[in-house]
Amino acid sequence: MKPVVVVGGGLSGLAAGVWLSLRKIPVLVLEQRPSPGGRAYSFTDTATGERVDNGQHVLIAGYDATMRLLDVLGTRHLLSVQPQPLLVMHHPQKGFRRLRFPALPAPLHLGWGILTSDLFSMADRRRMLRAGQALLRWSDRDAEAIADLTVDEWLGSVGQSEETKRSVWEPLAVSIMNEHCRAASALVFVRSLRKAFLDNWQSSALAVPRVGLSELYVGDAVRVIRENGGEVRCGADVQEVQSENGMVFGVRVKGAGDIACAALILAVPSDKIRPLLPPELQSGRYLEGVERAPLSPIVSVHLWFERDFMGEDEVVGLIDRRIQWIFNKRRIAGHREAGESATRGGYVCGVISAAHNFATKTNEELAGIAAEDFRSVYGAGVDRPARALVIREKRATFSPSPEFERMRPGPKTPVPNLFLAGDWTATGFPATIEGAVISAERCIPLVARLMEEKLRT
Repeated sequence: MKPVVVVGGGLSGLAAGVWLSLRKIPVLVLEQRPSPGGRAYSFTDTATGERVDNGQHVLIAGYDATMRLLDVLGTRHLLSVQPQPLLVMHHPQKGFRRLRFPALPAPLHLGWGILTSDLFSMADRRRMLRAGQALLRWSDRDAEAIADLTVDEWLGSVGQSEETKRSVWEPLAVSIMNEHCRAASALVFVRSLRKAFLDNWQSSALAVPRVGLSELYVGDAVRVIRENGGEVRCGADVQEVQSENGMVFGVRVKGAGDIACAALILAVPSDKIRPLLPPELQSGRYLEGVERAPLSPIVSVHLWFERDFMGEDEVVGLIDRRIQWIFNKRRIAGHREAGESATRGGYVCGVISAAHNFATKTNEELAGIAAEDFRSVYGAGVDRPARALVIREKRATFSPSPEFERMRPGPKTPVPNLFLAGDWTATGFPATIEGAVISAERCIPLVARLMEEKLRT
């Protein structure tokens, strides 16, 4: 039987390969790079010997599709999941503040967390509750009413103050959406908030990988695919999708010839999709504009210090700073439990999402910005870093504007045996790991149905 070919060995492509192989559908994943993983990969820093991710990724416990995948891969235990949802924030004037959500039925946990938090004034607590009520009443039937709104416009419509915007909504928007409130889609934001805060009290608990992304996802995904009869082939540069009579029948790989397929899943970034479409789709209006959609960068600044200054906190959000989130990599990796933190010093990662104004700065400038913002929180305890490593993902995600949300395609295409996967497709969520995995899941029943029909005929 001809295989289902998946073009792209990033997270969505690997997830598609895993689910297809578990259904015993022959699958071949073709990845252009020397190794799979796409943006979800890690490497060893030669100066320190530490495993470093290409970008700091954070999950929440409510990412159901991702958790299903990790269960199959056998790596879910490698996540550090908060026993109780907690956001640790540092306010420039108020200092450290903690927003906790207790074990109460949703939405009572959300109301309790807001009412008991000293991050907000009493007036702002009432405003936050008003936003919570709007989220609770909202359903997908109301989608069209906010489809053209930005997050900032939606927040204005539910009576949020400038202080709540800068203290809560902007940090949430940039971390979830990789875009600022003034540009991001309210529709995608509202759906994401409902998923995180209204499914159940545990959904919003942070889940931070204790290992590198390659160890969490990639290696075991390749293993599962191969153990179930599939194949992952790297260094495979697909040059052309071959079609005839309105159906795809194969792909042409640079230096390797033609590969026949029964069906094809294109799991490549939005700006790479058009050249791989069959000729009849390239010449039409299908996906017009998608490849030119604005992209949003992420900058990660990894700093090593002689001393550990973050203490017990794993993740801290910085309000009204350039660095938005600080990750205590020593604590997350579990070295404190092993008694190593005192001897190995501090290893901290600062993240700037929606880094439009920062991605072009020099490494020295970015390291200086990170150290300065760290000192604004921890004071003189932050000494001069012993080492700095800057990672720029200039094309990290699409910018989730209201305009782009209307463009996002579903998994089906006009060609019956050609399907699309990727976090940029119409998952209803922003460009997250969860969105990538959801996009793969949505392809699987469509491909399975097609393969069953082929067997019957």
